[in-house]
Amino acid sequence: MKRILLLILMVCSILTGCGGNKETISEINLENVNDNVKSFIENVESDEKGLETGIYMYNDSKNQRYLYLNQDFLDDGRGFGDVDINTDENSINIYLNDIPVSEGEVATYKLYKINPKWDYEYLKVFKNGEETHFAGIGT
Repeated sequence: MKRILLLILMVCSILTGCGGNKETISEINLENVNDNVKSFIENVESDEKGLETGIYMYNDSKNQRYLYLNQDFLDDGRGFGDVDINTDENSINIYLNDIPVSEGEVATYKLYKINPKWDYEYLKVFKNGEETHFAGIGT
């Protein structure tokens, strides 16, 4: 019985340890970021609107990045949907979706904090399954 319990504890600790190397992405409020991030977003919003993707990345440090989505990301009648992050050998892949919504339900922006576990050679972004590009990247 003790051996089984010890085996279960070892397996649980191994699985818990392996999960620690996963990149995380979480939605945050603008009030919870430092002045550098706020300044970057203010500059993005003050620039003339065009045919941009509405997808922006701010690199605050080696292990802290912010993904900012504004209204340019959305088509008419669409709202912000799910966000997911996956990695492969040398790239981080960010998957963004928009969803249909009724009028009046659309948020004006979304801000996400990304915690990569190590440096990657490539950073790719996808909207509704199709690869796209960042409208701007700041540091």
